[in-house]
Amino acid sequence: MDNYSQETYRRIERNDDTLTELGICNTGANLSDDGRFFTSSNGDDYSRLGRSIQRNTNLRTLYVKLDSIGLSITNSGFFEGIKNNSSIRKFKLSGYSDDTRSPIGDVGCELLKSFQENNSNLATLRIWACNIRNASERVIINTTLGSCTNLKTFNFNYNNMTGEELLPMVEAMRGNRSLEVLNLWSNRFGTVGCTPLATLLADSNCNVHTLSLGDNQIGNEGANTLVNSLVSNNKLKKLELGLSEFEQSQVEDAFTGVLCNTSNINSIHSSNHTLEKLSLNLDEEETMGIQLASLLKMNKGNNKKYVAIKKILQHHPNIDVDQLFEWGSGDERNLMALPYVIDWFDRAGEAVKHDDESVSSDDSSDYSDSDDSSVSNNNDNYDYQVEERKLTAIYEFTLAMPVLFIPSSHTNTDNKKRKAS
Repeated sequence: MDNYSQETYRRIERNDDTLTELGICNTGANLSDDGRFFTSSNGDDYSRLGRSIQRNTNLRTLYVKLDSIGLSITNSGFFEGIKNNSSIRKFKLSGYSDDTRSPIGDVGCELLKSFQENNSNLATLRIWACNIRNASERVIINTTLGSCTNLKTFNFNYNNMTGEELLPMVEAMRGNRSLEVLNLWSNRFGTVGCTPLATLLADSNCNVHTLSLGDNQIGNEGANTLVNSLVSNNKLKKLELGLSEFEQSQVEDAFTGVLCNTSNINSIHSSNHTLEKLSLNLDEEETMGIQLASLLKMNKGNNKKYVAIKKILQHHPNIDVDQLFEWGSGDERNLMALPYVIDWFDRAGEAVKHDDESVSSDDSSDYSDSDDSSVSNNNDNYDYQVEERKLTAIYEFTLAMPVLFIPSSHTNTDNKKRKAS
């Protein structure tokens, strides 16, 4: 090994707390400020390094470039060290080399198997630009994905994956409730792959909040399949679909309908109030429609009940009294519903007061194409007129049930007058 790699080895062996990232690669790779490279043409050096990694408690990230010289399946000490390490949380596997994809091969598979056995530590798995040649390699990837029970982030980019190959991968993810970030950028699964992804999003056990699917040959049909899955999804916050092949205006209309189904009050209430960042293209000068951008901005509100109320107020200026009657059955139940109607408007007043409440602040993956300033007047300054509309609703409520609001004393007086005559 060269002098640089010798220094890296000594720091790993000493359990240097300032060394948190290790790259098995040439110095051309991008590591953090707390990272170091290691490379050698001697396989025994990797076995020695593995034994030091096993005892190290400060490494957090392991990066392996598959074209690294010297490392082979015969260096069992290296893989055993990875398997028994207790501190590594991120594993990044790259096959990119000189505009080509290196095969994942025996080395990549053995590394993934190591994390299958040490499955409680890994939080981030990244497999990037690999040439995955056969089904057995994909089985190992999917097994690792399903067995790492604390995995929160999975990046599988530039791996030329088809829709048929995506299906078993989604099945492997299905039982993993810890998964929050899923990045499948630049594969080729197209519309076929959108169906299993939609099934995953519609699953109540799915906790993915950030999903990147750009550059995957997704057309109108595939996009609509994904949109429809969000009707019952209350976890996904960010969705990226740039470099797709759908008609943007048509897909925007579909998203608008899911975020705010204006058919009636109940439909708005059951709309999606979670999705807050959406990217449909990569053109910075092209923005989405004002209505969709406004709904996405409104969805950033932390109190989703308030979000639903404000959508109802905006899209149903006159609250339909007939729908209020549906809250009960029979005249007495309908009359008893009046306090609930008043309470709803009181909560609406609170929702409007909190229109400037703090919103979700996790902007680590901002996929929104819209300019917030272009939609600020569309909801922050909207005149909800809550008190006026509450009085109108009460008035219409009483008109619909006049007999129940006539005092009994009036009825007795009328009876006495008729008897006297």
